[in-house]
Amino acid sequence: MLKFQAQVYRINDIVGWHDRRELVLSPEFQRRRVWSPHGRSYLLDSIIRGMPLPQFFIREKVLLREKRTVREVVDGQQRLTTILDFLSGKITILPIHNTEYARTTFDNLPEATQRELLSFPLSFNILEGTDDADVLEIFSRLNAYTVPLNRQELLNARYVGAFKRHLDELSKRHLAYWQRHGILSNSAIARMRDVEFTAELVAAMLGGLQNQKRIVAELYARYDSEFPQASYIEPRFAETLELSEQLLNGNISATEFSKISLFYSLFAATYDLMYGLGSTEHATRTPLSPTGFTDAQQGLLRLNEALTTDTRPAEYAPFFSAIQQSTDKIQQRLVRHDILREILVAAFH
Repeated sequence: MLKFQAQVYRINDIVGWHDRRELVLSPEFQRRRVWSPHGRSYLLDSIIRGMPLPQFFIREKVLLREKRTVREVVDGQQRLTTILDFLSGKITILPIHNTEYARTTFDNLPEATQRELLSFPLSFNILEGTDDADVLEIFSRLNAYTVPLNRQELLNARYVGAFKRHLDELSKRHLAYWQRHGILSNSAIARMRDVEFTAELVAAMLGGLQNQKRIVAELYARYDSEFPQASYIEPRFAETLELSEQLLNGNISATEFSKISLFYSLFAATYDLMYGLGSTEHATRTPLSPTGFTDAQQGLLRLNEALTTDTRPAEYAPFFSAIQQSTDKIQQRLVRHDILREILVAAFH
């Protein structure tokens, strides 16, 4: 039977292993993939903020002639290398992840922060007397229990820069909104659907209506180093959510617009009338019309009522057709957008 034990070590313990040459970071079976500077910075920021890290796997070998134990890193080589490089002053955290400690070497951190970092706990699984074949079998079995990553989870794993950070924060900031209005279930949120949907809405704000979700991956890549638009996109995003809620009398969950495809259209039409899809930071918000706002509300509620009846009025036929299938394709989104914009325009001067 294979022997292994769970053990918690501090970062300072790892430093000791490394200094005594008891840590083997590149055993023969270890993968050679190198992390990007963004990935390394993101890991360091996680430690600085006290976030837990995934488990590490190491294999212990007793060297009888030398009467000492060496530890081969089976999984976690890049993470441990990043930590050791930071402690030795070779790398620093990037501003996109942490403005307080950006470009600051470990030796120049406050002493309290240095102490906390060195005592940061790392969770290890220690493999004892395990040969290479056993190591490969272990990871084969671990992967067998892993749920395949969906599209958004893959993006989240691949990109750790500016756009990812802002999208994560933005979706988290409005988590209660998605839940309160029944737009996203808890199970969907657990698989990062809230982040993906936030990215779709931001994509519409930046460049107009999008065809499915193809643009999302492009935005992660384009704005990985910096996302300056966040300064105006984030407050406008909150404004648009609030106004969308008001247009449905604060109760989106009781309407058909709690469905993702319809809420996307409501949000896009509202933002288009407020600032204009694809507008820059210099765009001014179109003021609301108090009298027209009520008319827009009533028009939106009439459309919702029509969506819930078996006999659908002919005047909404194009809208009905645009929600039957492929609801995230550009043709259907354009039809819904034009109709909703025509209903909501009364709310604006």
